[in-house]
Amino acid sequence: MKTKWTFARHGLSAAIIAAGIQSSEAAGIYRDGFGARALALGGADVAWAEGPLAAFGSNPAGLTSLEGHSLELGGVAAIPTGRFRNAADNHSSLQTAFGGWPEIAFGMRAANSPARVFAGIAPEAALASEWRYIDPPGGADGNTSYGLQRHESEITVLRAGVGAAIDLTPQISFGATVGAIYNENRLHAPYIFQTQPALAGVKTLLDLETAGWGVNAQFGVMLRPRKDLQFGLTYKTRAVVNSEGDASGNAGVQLANIGLGAARPDFHYDAEVVNAFPQMVSGGVSWQACPRFRLAAQLDWIDWSGAFDDLHVKLRNGNNTDLNGVVGSDDMDDFVPLDWKDQVVVRVGGELTVTDSLQLRGGYSYGRSPVPDGTLTPLTAVIMEHSVTTGAGWQSGRWSLDFAYQWSLPNTQRVGTSELRSGEYDNSATRIGVHWLGLTTGMRF
Repeated sequence: MKTKWTFARHGLSAAIIAAGIQSSEAAGIYRDGFGARALALGGADVAWAEGPLAAFGSNPAGLTSLEGHSLELGGVAAIPTGRFRNAADNHSSLQTAFGGWPEIAFGMRAANSPARVFAGIAPEAALASEWRYIDPPGGADGNTSYGLQRHESEITVLRAGVGAAIDLTPQISFGATVGAIYNENRLHAPYIFQTQPALAGVKTLLDLETAGWGVNAQFGVMLRPRKDLQFGLTYKTRAVVNSEGDASGNAGVQLANIGLGAARPDFHYDAEVVNAFPQMVSGGVSWQACPRFRLAAQLDWIDWSGAFDDLHVKLRNGNNTDLNGVVGSDDMDDFVPLDWKDQVVVRVGGELTVTDSLQLRGGYSYGRSPVPDGTLTPLTAVIMEHSVTTGAGWQSGRWSLDFAYQWSLPNTQRVGTSELRSGEYDNSATRIGVHWLGLTTGMRF
């Protein structure tokens, strides 16, 4: 009997999906703004980017409003919640996972030049999720289950970059940023090969860790036709990261179920995961409606279809001779279907100046889930659509302190017939929500 192995690992999709969250927000894996001020505005700051963090994350052209030097230091934290139901487990909850990450940026006027320069480092997407549910029957024989398992995914996408901004005219500013992208992925879950010719459909337990670097750039323009009105436009380039590491696992249950119980069950590979992070265009307007109230609105277009079409997994130098014999090599490649859809995100935010030193803020964002039902799993459930935000800012002399809270409202997405092999996620439902906290302190000198 010829055996077909499928390492269609339902979990590896999670590794890329940066948010296995990944960061479950209205913008998929992308955050709703850098710094607590932007987060409190629902991320609507492309036409209102003030300070080094906002210039670094939203619109580099906004830094032309900076006089002197400015240092901003803060952090963001996330608490996800979720539930999952499938044919084998009617009620599974996301294990509480709290994650926090720092962010920092510095800006200044360049010596003997009208230009401003800045540098920063911050997470673009970072979160961890851990589920415990019964592995539904599937695999090469349709009946392989590894029982109650921990399905765990962690992803970190950090960006470090430098940039500059300059006034082209009194009304028009231009800025640009070049950044290095660091991506780290970890997965512990049952895995099924999807497209590997000799292994499509076989299920195994898998532990995978990879890390790597990529590069992207961002360009921004700020237009100020009147003192009370600003327009902003930015473009962020696509980034590709080849992350490398290790993959190990054990396919003993699957081997026994297909009559190969005498074969060696454990394996180890050098692993490489090719992650692509999408290009993005943002445009917005900021209006000083009255002396103490400012309103902002923004649209983002995110090219998920050009980045999250599939996930390329490369396994090299396998140490299991039995498995190598089935494949015909100690190397193999697998492509996990993702098929994400492009996304348009709508953002609005406002700031009320209560006193000269106190501001109150609020915001809202909406973006339809880019994850199709057919490839959805709990580890790839970046399905949040609606987010509401609030926050406050305090200033005294050269010091500032900003706080923000965001609730990415729980959203439920259901799978009828899954496009992933073996049908483990047929007739399943996943519900995810995330609470975000942001705190930023700044000093001007």
